[in-house]
Amino acid sequence: MTNAFWREVLDHLPGFFMIFRVDDKEDAHLIFVNSRVQQILGYKPEEFVLASESSSSPVSSEIGDLVEKIAELSRNDGGQGEPICRFHSKRAAEYSFYFDFRIFSVKSGPLPFIAVSLTPESEHREGSGERAAAGPPAQAEPLFAAESPLMKALMQKVDMLADQYVHILFRGDAGTGKRTLARQVQQTAQLAGAYCEEWDLTAMPVKEQGRCVAEFAAGQESGAATDAGQPVSLLIVGMDKLTTDAQKVLLEWLKGCLGAGRKVRVLATSRVSLEERMTSGKLLPELYYLLGFDTVLLPPLSQRPEDVRYMVTNWIPSAARALGMEPPAVTDEVMEQMLNHHWPENFHELYRVMRRSLPASEKGILRLSMETPKPAGRDMPTGRLPDELQQIVSFDEMNRRYLEMVLEKTEGKIYGKDGAARLLGMKPTTLQSKLKKLGVR
Repeated sequence: MTNAFWREVLDHLPGFFMIFRVDDKEDAHLIFVNSRVQQILGYKPEEFVLASESSSSPVSSEIGDLVEKIAELSRNDGGQGEPICRFHSKRAAEYSFYFDFRIFSVKSGPLPFIAVSLTPESEHREGSGERAAAGPPAQAEPLFAAESPLMKALMQKVDMLADQYVHILFRGDAGTGKRTLARQVQQTAQLAGAYCEEWDLTAMPVKEQGRCVAEFAAGQESGAATDAGQPVSLLIVGMDKLTTDAQKVLLEWLKGCLGAGRKVRVLATSRVSLEERMTSGKLLPELYYLLGFDTVLLPPLSQRPEDVRYMVTNWIPSAARALGMEPPAVTDEVMEQMLNHHWPENFHELYRVMRRSLPASEKGILRLSMETPKPAGRDMPTGRLPDELQQIVSFDEMNRRYLEMVLEKTEGKIYGKDGAARLLGMKPTTLQSKLKKLGVR
């Protein structure tokens, strides 16, 4: 039988399997892995096998750890040690697996083989009925879902870009997973030995940006932060918020690295087009063209029902175990309601709904606690003015109260399709000017 035949056989087995060949020095070499490695870890089977033989790849050391555990368990007849191994995905997310193994020989050769079956820790617990004692941390971590056809196609592009030292811009609405995906790509660089830094401009005061960028550049130039020539991976969350002064410092540092032949990768997230920021004079053209971002545009959750299903079926059991609860069942009716919801705030809203629904569950069934949908478009607000606006006041005072009411409805959001400017039918800059004039904060 050919190797291609056995690869095909392995791919039809209902699980995650590896086959090792043991040489005459008793060293084990991975020769086959079935296609589930791509579903879980993002590697193509042949790519994973090649990485297992590369000393520069984290896969090599993780395979080595697995082989050592197998050797230890076989010496003790399986009586000691815990059959758990860990692997990082291609995007650097860590997964734990329970494993079982068999060492066997074949008539056609004197040297043995090792067959290993691996079960993701989450699936093992569900199958064995283990509860919170062995469950996830007290706060179930958010997941990143890429089960929809849209996201699977997108992840192929991300995987390709992650292996290259190119600058990547993650674009999309709030809550679509831009930051999570960018961090996973950056972790790939970290595993490869790059110096990694993140600036979250969405949480950084504007006046702090210049100092932050200047200190970073100075630390890099002096060698205090990194080894000479060490690659750098810089993640800028909210690139569209970077001030002009900070842009100038960043530009000069990037040009210096380019002149010195130093590898630098900038990963950035933005809710708006950086090209529009440049044409409006808010982003330096030289910086924009120097970076020349490869753009990854993340679709809204409303176009990714398979990702909603994945989030619900995977996060709810993990969070329930973290709370010491028996995971509630998700009925077809509840799932259908969640799949058909628009999710205007994407993952942010989905997590809020799941967190609120879980404690409210009764009799082992998830009780869905959806948020009251916000009115959208020019239909909001309409009709009779609220009572507090019925009294006779000055025109400016009435405008001030009205704008405060609209901002309360939009939770302070000015830009975007569900922002106050869109609802009022005016430009965001015009609205900001009116808010400033009327003293609305």
